Amino acid sequence: MLFFRPIGPAILVMLVAISAHKSSAGDFGTTGLVTIPTARMQADGSFTATIARNEVVDIYNVTFQATPFIETTFRYSIFNPRSLDYSLDKNRDRSYEVKLRLVQETSRLPELAIGIRDILGTGVWSGEYLVASKSIGPWDITGGIGWGRFAGRRSFSNPLKLLDDGFGDRPIGNVGGEVGGEIRGGSFFRGEDVGLFGGFRYSAPKLPLDFIAEYSSDDYRREVFLRTIPDSSPVNFGIEWQISKDLSITASYQQDSFVGLTIRSNTDFKQQPIRRYESFYSAADQKGQDQAPDHLDLDSWYDKLLFDAERSGLRVHSAHFRPGNDQVGFIVSNDRYALWADALNQFFRLTEIHLPPEFKAISVQTIDDNMNGDAVSLLRSGDALVTSQPNQSRALNYQDKLISILPGSKQSRPAHRTDFGYPKLALGADLALRVQLMDPNEPLKHQLYVKGTGRLALSEALNIWSAVTINVSNDFNTKRPSDSVLPRVRSEINQYLTEGENGIDSLFAEYRQTVWRSTHMRVYLGLLEEMFGGAGYEVLYQPFASRWAIGGNLNWVRQRDYEKRFSFRDYEVMTGHVSAFYASPWYNLDFGLHVGRYLAKDRGFTFEARRTFDNGFSIGAFFTRTNVSARDFGEGSFDKGLFLTIPYSLLLPGNTRGRYSTIVRSIERDGGRRLEGAVGNLWWDRRALRFDALQNNLDRIVP
Repeated sequence: MLFFRPIGPAILVMLVAISAHKSSAGDFGTTGLVTIPTARMQADGSFTATIARNEVVDIYNVTFQATPFIETTFRYSIFNPRSLDYSLDKNRDRSYEVKLRLVQETSRLPELAIGIRDILGTGVWSGEYLVASKSIGPWDITGGIGWGRFAGRRSFSNPLKLLDDGFGDRPIGNVGGEVGGEIRGGSFFRGEDVGLFGGFRYSAPKLPLDFIAEYSSDDYRREVFLRTIPDSSPVNFGIEWQISKDLSITASYQQDSFVGLTIRSNTDFKQQPIRRYESFYSAADQKGQDQAPDHLDLDSWYDKLLFDAERSGLRVHSAHFRPGNDQVGFIVSNDRYALWADALNQFFRLTEIHLPPEFKAISVQTIDDNMNGDAVSLLRSGDALVTSQPNQSRALNYQDKLISILPGSKQSRPAHRTDFGYPKLALGADLALRVQLMDPNEPLKHQLYVKGTGRLALSEALNIWSAVTINVSNDFNTKRPSDSVLPRVRSEINQYLTEGENGIDSLFAEYRQTVWRSTHMRVYLGLLEEMFGGAGYEVLYQPFASRWAIGGNLNWVRQRDYEKRFSFRDYEVMTGHVSAFYASPWYNLDFGLHVGRYLAKDRGFTFEARRTFDNGFSIGAFFTRTNVSARDFGEGSFDKGLFLTIPYSLLLPGNTRGRYSTIVRSIERDGGRRLEGAVGNLWWDRRALRFDALQNNLDRIVP
């Protein structure tokens, strides 16, 4: 392994005048050099995981490019990771970072960004910076000024003191609040002095290697004081090997005393999903007809369309038309396609094969979980589409066809209806992994288990759902008992994961229905989740083509016993929320605000924001504030976390609507906690059927 000997800061400053654009994450997860940030951003929608290990600290980062100009990072730091001397630094720190691009690079101007490291938390890494980067040939040069830890090597007086003398005072100690987790706004861009930092990245022509050198203004004063390093040096070096487009490794020599190794992986979740068609012989051909069940009437275009649709992963519920009329309407649900646009494209392709030519206009009423979505109409010629609500349609002329999105509505008496033969039972089992990260004592705990699932469909509207856990491997424990002064509605989760490692996760009945064109509801009763059982109701009102929606839910629940069987504890609560949602036109960002009563009987609000891409990948964040004080809440000060949804269609070769969804929290506490899946469930579950989601993919619908 090759390392450079340190060079003087003066030589480095001379080099900070030449550069080339390269976006790669540093040790802190944000786009940077070794430890300092640059003004660069990752590609919009990219998701970067970084593991940086060295003698001082191991840092685990997850970075998401939330918009083209906003980079967000969540990190977990384990200090002094390889020492058994517990008198030294044994801190475990969770923190967030946000970087905002102010100016995009031009031929004359450098790229300029502003950022806040450790925006909330204990403030161990706290610092703010203003940084510029400029490309010249194979060089990418960065220089910046910083506050907090970025001002450890003081360069000049804080210029913001010219605005207010208060900027000269920076709080010391636990700036993130008494129990951490609070936004440390009182320290942003404050301090008597600021520091200068800079560096360069040189991309070797025709080689997958970058050579990095930086001058860091962080003097690691805290770590020197705690004796985890003997002294501090401002110059760090690194060599980055780009193994593939999405994977790289950097070896570094830092602080003139230790070696570091950083591995990063990048995934582009903005990419459009691959459209995959099912392969089979159509019922229009003799080979396909030979495979049809005996009860189908192969002289009926409806039965042949139904047969091909089911093998495509679609269900045709009914067809609606009048004799002599050239318009036909269908009710169709999607069992397999990640994108509803692809499901509709497949269905319209099948109508081209099977539908009699006298039908000139086709409309498809989309339906999911027995709740109506918007309708999509296709005119098979380029004539004007006639609709009873012309002002509410949205149309696209494409290859002599007119496709429109119309309000969903109840259909009249069908000319054909499909009997799906209820009741129907479906069982499944798969290997699953439950992970708990960032426990202060044990950073990673897991349970590997077999998850058995069941669905008994009594009708389109009424289902009984179940999920059971059969343990395979489990290292959860109760060594760290809850110290909560609130009702322990979540902080005793480890009790459920140990005593109930083999148990019933859920067993409940659910009724879903569109009660009117724009109003949807669900009612549920039973063992609703691992920790609570009871009954509840949720409603959502979402007008056609509107970006706004309102909803509400009300739940009576009782806490389950740790064994996760059919017995309950004494605690019960009535909880519920009124919700408002907004589907913004900016980068598919959706916002939700929930106001109401939580499981611990506290009252307050939750604000959430999520970005969802056309391929179904979704990531977001939330925070909750209630009438529980930070002291009573305990470590973390208030509830907050990240949402993550990964569709299996991005990972598997076939069509599937399956997805992995999780909520990542830095710590399990009791304040501001909701019944999982009850608040906002209808809005987020129905996102793929929304007007804007269909409109964004109109060109994928046309056959």
